Amino acid sequence: MYCQKCGADNLENAGICQSCGGVFVYSKPIKTSGMAITSMILSVSCFPFLGVFGIVWILGLVFGLIALNRINKSGGQLKGKGFAIAGIAVSSTGLAILLTLVGVLLIFNSASTVSIHKKLKMQEENKQPEIAGVVQVVYTDGDPNNNCALPLFTQEQLHDDNEIAGQIECPSPIGKPVIVKWEFTGEDEGEELYNFNITIPGEDKTSVFVKTVEYDGEKEVVYKDETVKVVLTPVEK
Repeated sequence: MYCQKCGADNLENAGICQSCGGVFVYSKPIKTSGMAITSMILSVSCFPFLGVFGIVWILGLVFGLIALNRINKSGGQLKGKGFAIAGIAVSSTGLAILLTLVGVLLIFNSASTVSIHKKLKMQEENKQPEIAGVVQVVYTDGDPNNNCALPLFTQEQLHDDNEIAGQIECPSPIGKPVIVKWEFTGEDEGEELYNFNITIPGEDKTSVFVKTVEYDGEKEVVYKDETVKVVLTPVEK
């Protein structure tokens, strides 16, 4: 309770001002604060729309604080304190939720941007592969005539502007071919990156296996099961 004579802050419902000794005369509030009502309406009505990006909630918070201050200083002539408090509380909650969502979006956007920049940097630093190798499809039945092999890339591919990729279709004992596709995607810390897509036929169903291989010139088993394996081996010099 603020004294209308000296402006001192007193206890709520005090009879005499502790500063100047003035007597408080209480009367029934003559009106409800329009700002308090406005604050509550703005804070609640715009919640489904995220406060129109927070602007309306900021207004609701400001109006609520102003209204609450005026009600406290009115000497009982203004009412609507509950409306003002509700407007302040809801607006503050809405702003907190909005800021949290914005923070999460910024984190995800930052992670995606870093990933894209890293990939572009890798492609710019090493647009073509340098480590030669051979992709082999080897069947476990022991017959070398059933095996297939193809170089990772050819010299002709290095002089073209197209993507460096390859494909093997190797007949299998069941009559359906094992299909191995690969594509060069860049370089990372001395290792050349290849995306492999391997289709393995079966009696009942066909399986597809996808793997990213980091090739540094050493033998790498890309895929292996009971009947066949796909191996990336270096070229013997």
